[in-house]
Amino acid sequence: MYCFKCGKKLPASVINCPDCDTPQKRRQRYRRRMILGLFIFLAGAVAGSLFDTLLFKGQAWNHTFLGIFTAAPTEMPASLTVSISKSAPIDDHIAEQQAASSQGSFETAPDVASDSDNLQQESVASFSEIASPPATTSQAVGSGSPLTEVIADNASQTEDIAPAKPSFPYGRLVYAGVTAWEKGAGSNYHGFLSRNGSELVFSSNRLKLNGKNIYQCFGKSGFNAEPVRIFEWPGNVWTPETTPDLAKIVFSSDSTKDEHLFVYDRASKKGEALTEGSGKNMMPAVSPDGKLIVFVSNRQGSNNIWIIGIDGNNLLQITSGKTDDREPRWTADGKSIVFTRIYEPLKKSHIMKIQLEPLGEPQPLVATNHRNWLADLSPDGTMLAYTRSESNDGSKNVLVLREMKTGEEQVIRPFGGMECFRPVWNADCGGFVFHSGSQQGRSLYQANFTRENN
Repeated sequence: MYCFKCGKKLPASVINCPDCDTPQKRRQRYRRRMILGLFIFLAGAVAGSLFDTLLFKGQAWNHTFLGIFTAAPTEMPASLTVSISKSAPIDDHIAEQQAASSQGSFETAPDVASDSDNLQQESVASFSEIASPPATTSQAVGSGSPLTEVIADNASQTEDIAPAKPSFPYGRLVYAGVTAWEKGAGSNYHGFLSRNGSELVFSSNRLKLNGKNIYQCFGKSGFNAEPVRIFEWPGNVWTPETTPDLAKIVFSSDSTKDEHLFVYDRASKKGEALTEGSGKNMMPAVSPDGKLIVFVSNRQGSNNIWIIGIDGNNLLQITSGKTDDREPRWTADGKSIVFTRIYEPLKKSHIMKIQLEPLGEPQPLVATNHRNWLADLSPDGTMLAYTRSESNDGSKNVLVLREMKTGEEQVIRPFGGMECFRPVWNADCGGFVFHSGSQQGRSLYQANFTRENN
């Protein structure tokens, strides 16, 4: 018999080699095995981390049965409730923001919700779980979770308003002129027609609070109806949108130190904060089923696209990095987001689209050397309406219609040289709401469309 370690021939009936089986040799072999095991463990950890990053975008944990332990959102404390009173004070910085909005291209400040610091660098999108910012009031947003779980979680907490699958008439959409929605006093903009077509909500600064013109939320039930203020708010109200059942209105406001998202309940006549903490949160848009809100936030340092539940839970970051991503709009099926990515402030920006589930990379829909912004995809998916700045200073804004199938574009100038902004499609695909005007005031209109069967 021979020793399997050193090869030395062993005497008869001897099993353990006297040279290799000493206590010192055994300790040496033990240490070598420990060092080798540690090396293999570390190598496996590094390889697993690289595999997770490249293939699963940092979410491999959620692709195993262990993901159930991380999917549950944290419990949200009682939400911050804002009772509306006619004597509520207005912050002094509102006047500064209004003064800033009157400089340069008159549309720059209002249509980016008073945020004009347009700095942009490209980055890839991330679908990582994002922790909420430190809470400063009684409300705290929930922890991040995969989008499928966010939808399921919000479905159990909100009224079931499944988005209908409309069957649109066959034919190509053809522009057929405009109808005036609201040409009242002051500036009227950010128009949004409810999904059942029964109510237009918009921002207007026609009223004064505490001696200052301030944007408030107005609504009207038809072209010839008189607009009424839906609620009084102690700050500017921007980009209001109704939920599909018309029970709530989501908007952003500077009524707090930083601009934040709020939801106003029309039954209780109270407003509730959806976001809080440091950084701006703005430009909200309600999902077709009314359960999610997509918006812009710079809480991570740059303007990125985020999603939050209508109840304030399940905060998710959709784009990331040092990008300047703004003006998100949902597609009609709720599966993608169209938004603006700014490369040179006032000079160059692209219209992007990102798929949500599974989360994809942002893809360009319009990528020219112009400032292309404020885009919305028609509910039937055939036509993209957006704003193009034809001057390098961000002025001379026109409406552009782009056929998604052919890439052909048509520029709309319904009022000659008067600028037009922010087309938002009606749910029936029969037109979109936009606003137009000068520095003296803005008015709301609807661009009408017919179907051409050729």
